[in-house]
Amino acid sequence: MREFPASGRAYKPRKRGKVIPFPAPKAVRRRRTGRIVMVGVGIVVLAVIGARVYLVSQPPPSSPPPAAVEPDERKILDLVNAQRAKAGLAPLKISRRLTTAARGHSYDMALRGYFSHLSADGIGPERRIRNCGVQSAETGENIYEDDFTDHRLLARRTVQAWMQNPGHRQNMLSPRFDETGVGAVRTADGATYVTEDFVRQ
Repeated sequence: MREFPASGRAYKPRKRGKVIPFPAPKAVRRRRTGRIVMVGVGIVVLAVIGARVYLVSQPPPSSPPPAAVEPDERKILDLVNAQRAKAGLAPLKISRRLTTAARGHSYDMALRGYFSHLSADGIGPERRIRNCGVQSAETGENIYEDDFTDHRLLARRTVQAWMQNPGHRQNMLSPRFDETGVGAVRTADGATYVTEDFVRQ
């Protein structure tokens, strides 16, 4: 039911007036823009300071741990150094990076089923060694494939085979090489692939 005022006239709600926004003066707009820019710059500066404080407070990254030498790899290295000792040569030092390179090639041969110094992708020893971060004026590589079920004599068979191969024997007994890495990988069917890389540092 409608209500009427005391005058007896029907009540009509007033229409709202149309609000027309007036543009802010240029000076006001400039101040607003300046404040927004300053706030943005402040946020960026605070973020940079916070990131720097965080980085400074963190301990320095530790160097990667040496590659663990597996028992078969250690036996091969010991026998190679024994042959060098017989020849009056200094023992080869084990290199973490060379171990990584040697294992990588042995793994690749085992995975793809080939036996060669040149990988299936056409990559040779020098490039593989460089890819592991080793720069050397001279490099060498020995490889061996073994399918005997008795793995206890793997190291002996490996070094004997290398001693009977002129190129591999030369690598083992070269007075120019001083660092090495050995990688042995065994497949599911029992075959073993061995790689030894040599460098002069």
